[in-house]
Amino acid sequence: MIKSLLLAVTIVANSSGYYTSLANHIKRWLASEKITSTVVLPAQMAATIENEKTVFLVGLDSIGADQIKALRGVKSRGGKIIAFHSSSTQLASLMGVKLTGFKSAPSPGCWSRMDFITSRPQGFPISIRQTSTVLNSAQPLSGGRVLASWSDRLGRPTGQAAWIETPSGWWMTHVLTADGDERLKAQLVSAMVGVSEPSKWSISASLDRRNLKRAEFKRYALSQKPKAGEIRAVWDHSGCGLYPGDWPRTMRFLKNAGITDLFVNVAGAGFAHYPSAVLPKSRIYNEEGDQLKACLSAAKGTGVRVHAWILCFTATRGMPSVLADYKAKGWSLKSTSGKDTEYLNPSKKPVRDKILKAIEEVVSRYSIDGVHLDFVRWYEGSKKPSDAAKIISDFVLAARRKVQRPLWLTTAVLGKYPACVASVGQDWTSWLDANYVDYVVPMDYTDNLVRFSSYLLQHASSRSRARRTIVGIGVTANESRLDAKQVIDQINASRKFGTAGVALFDLDAVLEKEILPYLSIGIWK
Repeated sequence: MIKSLLLAVTIVANSSGYYTSLANHIKRWLASEKITSTVVLPAQMAATIENEKTVFLVGLDSIGADQIKALRGVKSRGGKIIAFHSSSTQLASLMGVKLTGFKSAPSPGCWSRMDFITSRPQGFPISIRQTSTVLNSAQPLSGGRVLASWSDRLGRPTGQAAWIETPSGWWMTHVLTADGDERLKAQLVSAMVGVSEPSKWSISASLDRRNLKRAEFKRYALSQKPKAGEIRAVWDHSGCGLYPGDWPRTMRFLKNAGITDLFVNVAGAGFAHYPSAVLPKSRIYNEEGDQLKACLSAAKGTGVRVHAWILCFTATRGMPSVLADYKAKGWSLKSTSGKDTEYLNPSKKPVRDKILKAIEEVVSRYSIDGVHLDFVRWYEGSKKPSDAAKIISDFVLAARRKVQRPLWLTTAVLGKYPACVASVGQDWTSWLDANYVDYVVPMDYTDNLVRFSSYLLQHASSRSRARRTIVGIGVTANESRLDAKQVIDQINASRKFGTAGVALFDLDAVLEKEILPYLSIGIWK
């Protein structure tokens, strides 16, 4: 097959949707290292890999006879198979791996880093940060070895294998996600290609490309000019800081990076990272203590404002027992097909009252600078009443009454206005005009600067609205992945439209290592 011969590797995703998105991350990482790949579904696998030497398998739970035959062909050509999070005993046998059972993380951050052994193949990283919550645990059979093991967020080894190396290739007990050290994940998957096809990748060429890119970014960053008085915010989705267990280190880093505001995700309908009397206490709080208290204590003297980020009408991140309780109470929001979702129904007064009590609790207990509301909307694929937008607007007004100025009330909103009014009941322009909120933070997540500027044009429909808009930039969002130059360009575009500033998503290793160092030497100096 001529087409197959032109490809460096094939990535097989178990199904469309989640597994395809994971496969596309691998494709993107390989592309960053100049390796061409294609993503296919299992039905296409046998024909596609007929002449290939490197195959990634993402989440395959069942393997047919034709597929097994095709994979044996990869092995016979001296190629390598890389399998992620599979429960297939046939595939495990082919790979020289024994499955030992599905496991859920016994505690938050239990599996937060993959540490590789010293005698790893050339180009494999020393360690990679990633928090995984489930594993298809496994161990090597004769001829294989554990190549990397999981450590917890404090660096303590857990004894659980992360990667197994066998003569057939490599087996991961979970999947590579887009959180954590993306650059090192790109290096890892590319190094795997380099083992089976040395002409495709080498660590020396990769380092040369990286150094050239760093020099290019540095030159561009140094040419930028800072602007006084603008808001420079970041979202912390984990609610535990950049270095879990060490909030002072996180706050020092944010201060040195020029950050003015932190939206720290400490609560939602399904959890609370503080001792709440209203919301279910999270495992993180139970095992690691009050995250909001620790964050605020560390923020003193840094000049960084702290905003309690609260997820309103979603119980995502809640324990199964919490979700079951909400369902039993009739609080779950139904999808258009009639199924229960993890969203809560905003039209239910007890639901609204619960979130408002949580807002009041946080405001009364902690010396925060503001409250940041997220998921203050309907689920897009849900049944909605005719007054859906009014219900959400009335809730925002009620929240405003709980969050008295000078505290800020900010809201994360969908950037596509006015389409979001009909789709999720989020009429956020009216919230600005009625002075319900101090700032809106539209999530303008795109890597297309023209499209990004079209969003800004709407946000700046009046000077007053622009001055109270903090533009959300999706550095590591599902919708976009940005490098340092792209982030700088979006900041500059936001300035041209007279906005209050920007917020970067999300506080992770990419932001720490690949974005903020360049911003802090120029545009945020």
